Amino acid sequence: MAFVKLVKNKSYFMRFQTKFKRRREGKTDYYARKRLVQQDKNKYNTPKYRLVVRITSTRVIAQVVFATIQGDRVFSQADSNELRRFGLTAGLTNYASAYSTGLLVARRLLKQVGLDTKYAGNTTPEKVYDASKSEEERRPFKVILDSGLKATTTGSKVFAVLKGVADGGVYIPHSQSRFPGYKADAPEGDNKVLRDRIFGGHIDVYLKKLKGTERESVQFRRWLECLQKTGSKSVEALYQKVHAEIRKAPEFVKRAAKKDPKREHTKKFRQVRLTGKQRQENVTKRIQIRQKELAKLAKKK
Repeated sequence: MAFVKLVKNKSYFMRFQTKFKRRREGKTDYYARKRLVQQDKNKYNTPKYRLVVRITSTRVIAQVVFATIQGDRVFSQADSNELRRFGLTAGLTNYASAYSTGLLVARRLLKQVGLDTKYAGNTTPEKVYDASKSEEERRPFKVILDSGLKATTTGSKVFAVLKGVADGGVYIPHSQSRFPGYKADAPEGDNKVLRDRIFGGHIDVYLKKLKGTERESVQFRRWLECLQKTGSKSVEALYQKVHAEIRKAPEFVKRAAKKDPKREHTKKFRQVRLTGKQRQENVTKRIQIRQKELAKLAKKK
C-alpha cells in the first residue's frame, strides 16, 4: 500500500473554524451582506435601510430592514396577500402583483415617516422616475435592494418590487436595464413591454386567446371570479384600481382571526391558566365562604 498523506490531522481540526449557521444552511450570503450592511463611520449610528425582497410559491414579501448589533429590525413591511383587501384575489405572485407590493410598502413607509405628501411618486410606470431629483426641503427616504440568494436576471420579479418602490416615491438606486423590454437606444418613457407586465396586459392577451374554450374556465377560474367580484372589464383595469386604492389607504390592517369550530368545541374542556391576581381572588373568596360557615355554626351552639 502506497504512502497516504493524512490531511485532516489534529492540527487541521485545531485550526478549523465553523461557518455561520445560515451560511451552512445556504440561507445567507455573508460576503454580500457585509457590503449591504456596512455604514460610513461619519454617519454616527444612522441606520442603513435595505429593501429585502423574498418571493415564495404563494406570496411576495417586501420588508424595509436595518441592521443592529443584536440583529436585523423590520422598519416597514408589505405582503402580496394584503392585496386581497383591494380586490385582487388571483395571481398574487406574478410580476404585476410584485410591483403592487412594492408600491404598497413604499407608500406605507412614506406615510410612516411623514413624507407621503411631499413624494407622491410616479403614476405612469413606463416612465423613468427618480425621487432624488425632486427638489424638496427634506431629502427622499433612501433604501438599497437586498435580493438575497435570488439570481438578479433581467425581468426578475425582484426588480418588479424595486420598480414599485421607486414609483411609490422612495429613492432606491437602480438601472433601467433589468426591466423587461429595455432597449438602450429607445427613447425615455417608451417601454410598452414593462407597462404591459406591470398592469397584467399579458394576462388579458392570454384570456382573449382562450375565450370560449374549456381551458378558460379551468386555467383562469380564479381570475374570472376576481374580475366578476370587482366589476372590472380587464386585468389591466383591475390593477389600475388596486394602485389607486393603495395610494389612498396604504396602512396595515390586521386581519381578524378565523373562527375554528373545532377549537371552540374543545375550549370548554381545556383548563385555562389563571393569573396571579385571579388566584389571589379565588383564595379570598374561599376564606370568606369558610368564615360564613364558621359563623353559622357558632350561632347554632
